[in-house]
Amino acid sequence: MATSSALLHPVRLRIVQTLLGEEELTTHQLHERLADIPIATLYRHVGHLVTHELIEVADEQQVRGASERTYRLSPSFANPSAEELNSLSNEELLTAFTVFTSGLIRDFSDYLHAGDPDLHADRVSFAQASFWASDEEVDEFGRTLMTALEGVLTNEPSTGRRRRTLSTVLMPRETAPGGDARRGSTPKSAEPNG
Repeated sequence: MATSSALLHPVRLRIVQTLLGEEELTTHQLHERLADIPIATLYRHVGHLVTHELIEVADEQQVRGASERTYRLSPSFANPSAEELNSLSNEELLTAFTVFTSGLIRDFSDYLHAGDPDLHADRVSFAQASFWASDEEVDEFGRTLMTALEGVLTNEPSTGRRRRTLSTVLMPRETAPGGDARRGSTPKSAEPNG
């Protein structure tokens, strides 16, 4: 059974982040991307992640008399469906969310290290806003968002277009003790365009 505690080690988290970006890699390929990690340490942590079902063997081939395994993130944690999420325990849900958020961290790190970042010019933003809404209002918000996305989801690569990712997290939030229940919180934002 996968547990979030299996990710509570910087090497294991980096392995998962790397597999999120590359989909399938051998241990040798992982070592090329994580060259600062000794190979024996890498093997040990890969084994730990396999044991806890966070990654799995995608393929195994004989190469010069040795077995070479290719690993991938376990499908249920890479991009779980609503049905899969509903079947998970709280601990497994925390693991799935940890994998999701670690992917965001990896993507942002890749962006920062790809050159001189210009958040305004690149239209990079991240924000958090709390608001009051009924279930029906949240459903309508989701439909409005999906309608807006439909216009760009089918775009093909062309001059002037960059591949972009929109990540969302929506969840109920309890009012903090002593908090004002009449207002939402002020958005916490690093949005340069707002």
